[in-house]
Amino acid sequence: MAHKKVSQFLLLLISLIAVKCSSNEVNRKFEIDNENNCFLKDGEPFRYVAGCLHYFRVPHQYWSDRLTKMRAAGLNAVQTYIEWSSHEPQEGVYNFEGDLNIANFFEAAKAADLLVVLRMGPYVCAERDLGGLPYWLLQYNVKLRSNNDIYMNYVTKWFNVLLPIIEPYLYKNGGPIISIQIENEYGAFGTCDFVYTSRLRDMVHSALGKDVILFTTDQPNHDGLRCALIDQTLATIDFGTGQDPAYVFGILRAHRASGPLVNSEFYPGWLDHWGEKHQKVSTSDVTYWLDKILAYNASVAFYMFHGGTSFGFMSGANSGSGQYSPQITSYDYDAPLNEAGDTTDKYDAIKKVVEKYLPVPGLKIKRQSDKMSFGPITLELNASFPQLFNKATWKSKTASDPQAFEYLGARNGLVLYSNKLDFKPTSPSSLSFDNLRDRAYIYVDKVYQGYIGRQEKALVIPIRAQKGSVVEILVENQGRINYDQEMSEHKGIFGNVYLGSKTLKNWDHIYLDDWEDFVTKGHYLQVNGSLSDVKKNGQSLTPAVLKGQFTLPAGTQPADTFLNPSNLTKGFVYLNGKCLGRYWPNNGPQITLYVPGVWINAYPQSNELVFVELEPTSCLNDGKCTIKFDDIPQIDSPVPEN
Repeated sequence: MAHKKVSQFLLLLISLIAVKCSSNEVNRKFEIDNENNCFLKDGEPFRYVAGCLHYFRVPHQYWSDRLTKMRAAGLNAVQTYIEWSSHEPQEGVYNFEGDLNIANFFEAAKAADLLVVLRMGPYVCAERDLGGLPYWLLQYNVKLRSNNDIYMNYVTKWFNVLLPIIEPYLYKNGGPIISIQIENEYGAFGTCDFVYTSRLRDMVHSALGKDVILFTTDQPNHDGLRCALIDQTLATIDFGTGQDPAYVFGILRAHRASGPLVNSEFYPGWLDHWGEKHQKVSTSDVTYWLDKILAYNASVAFYMFHGGTSFGFMSGANSGSGQYSPQITSYDYDAPLNEAGDTTDKYDAIKKVVEKYLPVPGLKIKRQSDKMSFGPITLELNASFPQLFNKATWKSKTASDPQAFEYLGARNGLVLYSNKLDFKPTSPSSLSFDNLRDRAYIYVDKVYQGYIGRQEKALVIPIRAQKGSVVEILVENQGRINYDQEMSEHKGIFGNVYLGSKTLKNWDHIYLDDWEDFVTKGHYLQVNGSLSDVKKNGQSLTPAVLKGQFTLPAGTQPADTFLNPSNLTKGFVYLNGKCLGRYWPNNGPQITLYVPGVWINAYPQSNELVFVELEPTSCLNDGKCTIKFDDIPQIDSPVPEN
């Protein structure tokens, strides 16, 4: 009988514990105490130290590793954007699989004991193509980031898809999401469209409830804050090293007298552009100013704690003072966790500061992932320019005037503009453009004439042609602008093209919907004995498709590595169908491309490399080039002198 009573007592105790746990799960609350200027988590004062990690820049197989390392450093939250353009790459076509499975990302964050600070846009910036907005919006007469009817119609459709996915993962529903940012640095955009920002707020409140904390993030200046603040939302600011928290939070307090203080973007590093030096922030500066922020009792989010990689064609561009500056593929950001997710000295120093203010769990982590190096690997010419663009397998369109990428439905990559001359031009003649975005390679009867680009600012090139010649202009989209009013510009040839004083009409366009699919959908041809004819006729080999294969030795496990394309000039590369990104080694500062080990096939499966080499390369003279894989990255290499 005694055993039976003990068993009944234990069952009752377990039942009471289960009820209490269930009750805690149901009654979870994350709220703001304006009187005491703090967050309340389940009724207790709370602040967060978060790290930014963008799920779309990290293979999903590595999410748990990166998140665990964040938690091991003492962070108690992860901050991420939602990137609309990746989830709806073509209008009405949605993708939430693999590296874009945000539900799995929220689950991974919760498993790592991290809360989630969510930045859902619709605009996010993040050094992404068009700031994370879908390119196809630009085919319409739309005013981005405004109460424009067309824009808001598509934002509403997107939110109707996204918000139901987010809802189960709110903190009040047992999930990790404690707050949601709407828009992003709107005060810096230069328009004060309060109807727009209020509509965003109301849509989120309607779907998720008014008890969900919404917030804005803006730079600490009075003009921007006057445009950006929204009623019923928390106002936060962003600032880096060298800015006194007392001063910048004082600017915020001039606009919002109460509420928790939050630095939503504290910069331990910075972004990089092609042709510019790799940006760094010293560890001592980071820790000194972090200590000051935490001593001020503020919450903070490192932008970035782990940057990752802008795989494919998703890196964007800036256009400060009229200078177009595309961003590199690496998003290492000089962050505490480097591009491959390895801990750095900056990571260790930050952890020491954080543990002064928050409990740090004693988690064991693997500080460095396994790396491998191998090669050289021979690349063989698979297709040269005369064979590459083929109307039979590519999309084509004829129009009187040259069409921008967006009007063609071309998301990224290259568009070939072709015009057969029906008049006799003077020789030489100047080929000139109203607008060109971004870089063009010019050919006459398949013979390369040279290139021009917006970075060179001189949109004119001399060519020799005759009546009946075919003038071809291959335009590369190097990344849409992700910041300021110029972000709404179109790509490709926008406006007229002139040969001498004559306006060229009747254009053929050859293009792809999405160059991410270039390999998987087989949009290139086999060389069939015509290579010698190409050389004999003086025709251009580039752009060329180069292919290589490799198989790891038996017993070798795939590991992270860095593809080194130093023998090539400029282009983009695919591994087993996945686009690793753009390369441009002679322009710097990035030479190597990060290759996740999970994308490499183990023995006995082979691995296929496909390069699209855009510019004349010396190793093509014999039809073969080589590349190698390194175990150390090179993203801090010399850049050309200006």
